[in-house]
Amino acid sequence: MSLIRYLMESHSITASLLGTLLVICGCGGTVDQQKTLEMTTWSVAAIDPLSGDVGVASASCVPSFADALAALVPGKGAGATQASFDINNRNVVYNAIQEGLTAEEVIARVTDPSVDQETDRRQYGVVTLNDGVVHTAGFTAPSREGITEGTEGAERWAGIMADVEMGVTVQGNTLVNEAVVADGLEAFQWEDPTGFNELSDRLMRALEAGSVAGGDVRCNNETTRQTAAMAFIVVARGGDEPYATEAIGMSDQGTSAAPWLAISVRVERGGDNPLLELRLRYDQWRRESGNESSQE
Repeated sequence: MSLIRYLMESHSITASLLGTLLVICGCGGTVDQQKTLEMTTWSVAAIDPLSGDVGVASASCVPSFADALAALVPGKGAGATQASFDINNRNVVYNAIQEGLTAEEVIARVTDPSVDQETDRRQYGVVTLNDGVVHTAGFTAPSREGITEGTEGAERWAGIMADVEMGVTVQGNTLVNEAVVADGLEAFQWEDPTGFNELSDRLMRALEAGSVAGGDVRCNNETTRQTAAMAFIVVARGGDEPYATEAIGMSDQGTSAAPWLAISVRVERGGDNPLLELRLRYDQWRRESGNESSQE
Protein backbone atom coordinates (compact mmCIF):
# COMPACT_ATOMS: atom_id res chain seq x y z
CA MET A 1 0.00 0.00 0.00
CA SER A 2 1.39 3.41 -0.92
CA LEU A 3 2.06 5.97 1.81
CA ILE A 4 -0.52 8.48 0.54
CA ARG A 5 -3.19 5.82 0.15
CA TYR A 6 -2.45 4.65 3.69
CA LEU A 7 -2.76 8.18 5.02
CA MET A 8 -6.07 8.74 3.24
CA GLU A 9 -7.49 5.55 4.74
CA SER A 10 -5.87 5.62 8.19
CA HIS A 11 -8.74 7.47 9.88
CA SER A 12 -11.20 4.74 8.88
CA ILE A 13 -9.51 1.60 10.26
CA THR A 14 -12.02 -1.23 10.22
CA ALA A 15 -13.29 -2.90 13.34
CA SER A 16 -11.87 -6.23 12.24
CA LEU A 17 -8.34 -4.89 12.58
CA LEU A 18 -9.11 -3.65 16.05
CA GLY A 19 -10.96 -6.67 17.41
CA THR A 20 -7.97 -8.08 19.25
CA LEU A 21 -6.53 -4.83 20.57
CA LEU A 22 -5.39 -4.72 24.16
CA VAL A 23 -7.30 -1.90 25.86
CA ILE A 24 -5.06 0.24 28.02
CA CYS A 25 -6.52 2.06 31.00
CA GLY A 26 -6.71 5.80 30.29
CA CYS A 27 -5.82 6.80 33.81
CA GLY A 28 -2.93 8.61 35.38
CA GLY A 29 -0.46 7.23 37.87
CA THR A 30 3.21 6.58 38.09
CA VAL A 31 4.39 3.20 36.90
CA ASP A 32 7.97 3.76 37.96
CA GLN A 33 9.92 6.66 39.36
CA GLN A 34 13.35 6.17 37.87
CA LYS A 35 15.06 9.28 36.57
CA THR A 36 16.52 7.65 33.48
CA LEU A 37 15.29 5.20 30.85
CA GLU A 38 16.69 3.80 27.60
CA MET A 39 13.80 5.40 25.71
CA THR A 40 15.02 4.66 22.19
CA THR A 41 12.23 5.86 19.98
CA TRP A 42 10.94 7.98 17.11
CA SER A 43 8.99 11.16 17.66
CA VAL A 44 7.44 14.24 16.06
CA ALA A 45 7.46 17.66 17.74
CA ALA A 46 5.57 20.56 16.17
CA ILE A 47 4.05 24.01 16.61
CA ASP A 48 1.30 25.79 14.71
CA PRO A 49 2.71 29.30 14.16
CA LEU A 50 -0.77 30.78 13.75
CA SER A 51 -2.57 29.31 16.76
CA GLY A 52 0.40 28.61 19.01
CA ASP A 53 -0.77 25.01 19.45
CA VAL A 54 2.08 22.62 20.27
CA GLY A 55 2.33 18.84 20.28
CA VAL A 56 4.50 15.76 20.43
CA ALA A 57 3.75 12.24 19.23
CA SER A 58 6.07 9.29 19.75
CA ALA A 59 6.39 5.52 19.54
CA SER A 60 8.94 3.00 20.76
CA CYS A 61 9.54 -0.70 21.35
CA VAL A 62 10.08 0.08 25.05
CA PRO A 63 6.76 -1.00 26.66
CA SER A 64 6.56 1.87 29.14
CA PHE A 65 4.52 5.07 29.14
CA ALA A 66 6.83 7.68 27.61
CA ASP A 67 4.77 10.87 27.83
CA ALA A 68 7.61 12.34 29.90
CA LEU A 69 9.82 12.79 26.85
CA ALA A 70 7.49 15.61 25.68
CA ALA A 71 7.81 19.26 26.70
CA LEU A 72 4.94 21.52 25.59
CA VAL A 73 4.98 25.30 25.93
CA PRO A 74 2.03 26.78 24.02
CA GLY A 75 2.91 29.76 21.87
CA LYS A 76 6.62 29.12 22.36
CA GLY A 77 7.55 25.60 21.33
CA ALA A 78 7.82 21.89 21.92
CA GLY A 79 10.62 19.44 22.50
CA ALA A 80 11.32 15.71 22.54
CA THR A 81 14.04 14.23 24.77
CA GLN A 82 14.91 10.64 23.91
CA ALA A 83 17.49 7.86 23.39
CA SER A 84 18.99 7.45 26.88
CA PHE A 85 16.28 9.56 28.48
CA ASP A 86 16.98 11.65 31.57
CA ILE A 87 14.15 13.55 33.27
CA ASN A 88 16.58 16.29 34.32
CA ASN A 89 17.57 16.89 30.71
CA ARG A 90 13.89 16.99 29.70
CA ASN A 91 13.43 19.68 32.31
CA VAL A 92 16.38 21.65 30.91
CA VAL A 93 14.66 21.63 27.52
CA TYR A 94 11.26 22.44 29.06
CA ASN A 95 12.59 25.37 31.09
CA ALA A 96 14.63 26.76 28.22
CA ILE A 97 11.61 26.84 25.92
CA GLN A 98 9.61 28.61 28.63
CA GLU A 99 12.39 31.19 28.90
CA GLY A 100 11.90 31.99 25.22
CA LEU A 101 15.17 30.58 23.89
CA THR A 102 15.35 29.61 20.23
CA ALA A 103 15.54 25.93 19.31
CA GLU A 104 19.22 26.32 18.54
CA GLU A 105 19.84 27.91 21.94
CA VAL A 106 17.86 25.17 23.68
CA ILE A 107 20.02 22.48 22.07
CA ALA A 108 23.19 24.41 22.88
CA ARG A 109 22.18 24.57 26.53
CA VAL A 110 21.12 20.95 27.00
CA THR A 111 24.23 19.59 25.26
CA ASP A 112 26.66 21.86 27.10
CA PRO A 113 29.20 19.62 28.92
CA SER A 114 28.63 21.62 32.09
CA VAL A 115 24.98 20.57 31.96
CA ASP A 116 25.35 16.99 30.72
CA GLN A 117 28.49 14.88 30.43
CA GLU A 118 26.68 12.00 28.75
CA THR A 119 25.58 13.64 25.52
CA ASP A 120 26.85 10.62 23.56
CA ARG A 121 23.73 8.80 24.77
CA ARG A 122 21.17 11.48 23.91
CA GLN A 123 18.86 12.63 21.16
CA TYR A 124 16.73 15.80 21.06
CA GLY A 125 14.31 17.49 18.69
CA VAL A 126 13.10 21.03 19.41
CA VAL A 127 10.87 23.52 17.59
CA THR A 128 10.27 27.07 18.84
CA LEU A 129 8.44 30.22 17.80
CA ASN A 130 10.38 33.38 18.55
CA ASP A 131 9.05 36.79 17.52
CA GLY A 132 6.93 35.14 14.86
CA VAL A 133 9.82 33.12 13.43
CA VAL A 134 9.94 29.32 13.64
CA HIS A 135 13.21 27.64 14.61
CA THR A 136 14.03 23.94 14.59
CA ALA A 137 17.11 22.22 15.96
CA GLY A 138 18.13 18.78 17.06
CA PHE A 139 20.93 16.64 18.36
CA THR A 140 21.80 12.99 17.83
CA ALA A 141 24.72 11.42 19.66
CA PRO A 142 27.53 10.96 17.10
CA SER A 143 27.95 7.31 18.07
CA ARG A 144 24.28 6.66 17.19
CA GLU A 145 23.86 8.82 14.10
CA GLY A 146 23.23 7.24 10.71
CA ILE A 147 23.46 3.48 10.25
CA THR A 148 25.06 1.56 13.12
CA GLU A 149 25.10 -2.05 14.25
CA GLY A 150 23.09 -2.94 17.33
CA THR A 151 24.06 -5.27 20.14
CA GLU A 152 22.14 -8.10 18.45
CA GLY A 153 23.83 -7.52 15.11
CA ALA A 154 20.87 -5.89 13.35
CA GLU A 155 21.53 -2.58 11.64
CA ARG A 156 19.66 0.44 12.95
CA TRP A 157 19.31 4.06 11.87
CA ALA A 158 19.24 7.32 13.82
CA GLY A 159 18.83 10.91 12.69
CA ILE A 160 16.68 14.02 12.44
CA MET A 161 14.74 15.77 9.67
CA ALA A 162 12.80 19.03 9.95
CA ASP A 163 10.71 21.54 8.04
CA VAL A 164 10.96 25.05 9.46
CA GLU A 165 8.09 26.40 7.34
CA MET A 166 5.79 23.67 8.66
CA GLY A 167 7.07 24.07 12.23
CA VAL A 168 8.02 20.42 12.70
CA THR A 169 10.99 18.24 13.59
CA VAL A 170 11.04 14.44 13.30
CA GLN A 171 13.74 12.39 15.02
CA GLY A 172 14.43 8.79 15.83
CA ASN A 173 16.96 6.15 16.74
CA THR A 174 17.06 2.33 16.78
CA LEU A 175 14.95 2.43 13.64
CA VAL A 176 14.56 -0.03 10.78
CA ASN A 177 15.70 2.62 8.30
CA GLU A 178 15.78 6.31 7.43
CA ALA A 179 12.28 6.09 5.94
CA VAL A 180 10.74 5.98 9.43
CA VAL A 181 11.73 9.62 9.87
CA ALA A 182 11.58 10.68 6.21
CA ASP A 183 8.09 9.25 5.65
CA GLY A 184 6.94 10.70 8.95
CA LEU A 185 8.00 14.16 7.84
CA GLU A 186 6.34 13.69 4.45
CA ALA A 187 3.11 12.61 6.11
CA PHE A 188 3.12 15.66 8.37
CA GLN A 189 3.64 17.93 5.37
CA TRP A 190 0.91 16.26 3.32
CA GLU A 191 -2.31 18.25 2.83
CA ASP A 192 -5.29 15.96 3.34
CA PRO A 193 -7.89 16.98 0.72
CA THR A 194 -10.67 15.94 3.13
CA GLY A 195 -9.57 18.63 5.57
CA PHE A 196 -7.95 16.63 8.37
CA ASN A 197 -5.03 19.03 8.67
CA GLU A 198 -5.09 20.25 12.26
CA LEU A 199 -1.81 19.94 14.17
CA SER A 200 -3.03 16.81 15.94
CA ASP A 201 -4.05 15.23 12.62
CA ARG A 202 -0.60 15.84 11.20
CA LEU A 203 1.11 14.42 14.28
CA MET A 204 -1.01 11.26 14.14
CA ARG A 205 -0.39 10.51 10.49
CA ALA A 206 3.32 11.30 10.83
CA LEU A 207 3.61 8.73 13.61
CA GLU A 208 1.63 6.18 11.62
CA ALA A 209 3.79 6.71 8.54
CA GLY A 210 6.85 5.91 10.63
CA SER A 211 5.22 2.67 11.69
CA VAL A 212 4.32 1.77 8.11
CA ALA A 213 8.00 2.30 7.22
CA GLY A 214 9.04 -0.25 9.87
CA GLY A 215 9.37 1.67 13.14
CA ASP A 216 11.60 0.37 15.91
CA VAL A 217 13.88 -2.43 14.68
CA ARG A 218 13.60 -4.37 17.94
CA CYS A 219 9.84 -4.89 17.61
CA ASN A 220 10.16 -6.79 14.32
CA ASN A 221 11.34 -10.32 13.61
CA GLU A 222 10.79 -13.14 11.15
CA THR A 223 7.19 -13.66 12.24
CA THR A 224 6.14 -10.31 13.74
CA ARG A 225 6.09 -6.74 12.44
CA GLN A 226 4.81 -4.93 15.50
CA THR A 227 6.97 -1.77 14.92
CA ALA A 228 6.33 -0.44 18.47
CA ALA A 229 5.10 -1.42 21.94
CA MET A 230 4.19 2.11 23.04
CA ALA A 231 2.67 5.11 21.31
CA PHE A 232 1.35 8.44 22.53
CA ILE A 233 0.21 11.89 21.42
CA VAL A 234 -0.06 15.04 23.54
CA VAL A 235 -1.22 18.46 22.31
CA ALA A 236 -1.75 21.76 24.13
CA ARG A 237 -3.64 24.71 22.66
CA GLY A 238 -2.13 28.12 22.18
CA GLY A 239 -3.69 29.62 25.29
CA ASP A 240 -3.06 26.65 27.58
CA GLU A 241 -0.51 26.33 30.36
CA PRO A 242 2.90 24.69 29.72
CA TYR A 243 2.85 20.94 30.15
CA ALA A 244 5.24 18.11 31.01
CA THR A 245 4.67 15.01 33.14
CA GLU A 246 6.32 14.82 36.55
CA ALA A 247 8.07 11.48 36.10
CA ILE A 248 9.13 8.76 33.69
CA GLY A 249 6.75 5.87 33.23
CA MET A 250 3.53 7.81 33.81
CA SER A 251 0.68 9.21 31.75
CA ASP A 252 -1.65 12.03 32.79
CA GLN A 253 -4.33 10.96 30.32
CA GLY A 254 -7.80 11.04 31.85
CA THR A 255 -6.74 13.31 34.73
CA SER A 256 -7.05 17.03 35.40
CA ALA A 257 -3.30 17.36 34.84
CA ALA A 258 -3.54 16.25 31.20
CA PRO A 259 -3.24 18.75 28.35
CA TRP A 260 -6.03 19.31 25.81
CA LEU A 261 -5.21 16.03 24.04
CA ALA A 262 -3.44 13.18 25.81
CA ILE A 263 -3.64 9.58 24.62
CA SER A 264 -1.04 6.97 25.52
CA VAL A 265 -1.05 3.25 24.73
CA ARG A 266 1.38 0.54 25.75
CA VAL A 267 1.37 -3.21 25.08
CA GLU A 268 3.79 -6.08 25.48
CA ARG A 269 6.39 -6.82 22.84
CA GLY A 270 5.06 -9.30 20.34
CA GLY A 271 1.48 -8.08 20.79
CA ASP A 272 -0.69 -5.77 18.75
CA ASN A 273 0.70 -2.58 17.27
CA PRO A 274 -0.24 0.17 19.78
CA LEU A 275 -0.75 2.66 16.96
CA LEU A 276 -3.92 0.83 16.00
CA GLU A 277 -5.54 1.60 19.34
CA LEU A 278 -4.00 5.06 19.37
CA ARG A 279 -5.76 5.78 16.07
CA LEU A 280 -9.05 4.35 17.34
CA ARG A 281 -8.96 6.48 20.47
CA TYR A 282 -7.78 9.55 18.59
CA ASP A 283 -10.66 9.32 16.14
CA GLN A 284 -13.08 8.99 19.06
CA TRP A 285 -11.51 12.02 20.75
CA ARG A 286 -11.71 14.02 17.55
CA ARG A 287 -15.39 13.20 17.10
CA GLU A 288 -16.20 14.15 20.68
CA SER A 289 -13.99 17.16 21.32
CA GLY A 290 -11.46 17.64 18.56
CA ASN A 291 -13.69 20.04 16.68
CA GLU A 292 -13.28 22.67 19.39
CA SER A 293 -11.41 25.73 18.22
CA SER A 294 -7.76 25.82 19.28
CA GLN A 295 -8.40 29.41 20.30
CA GLU A 296 -11.13 28.53 22.82
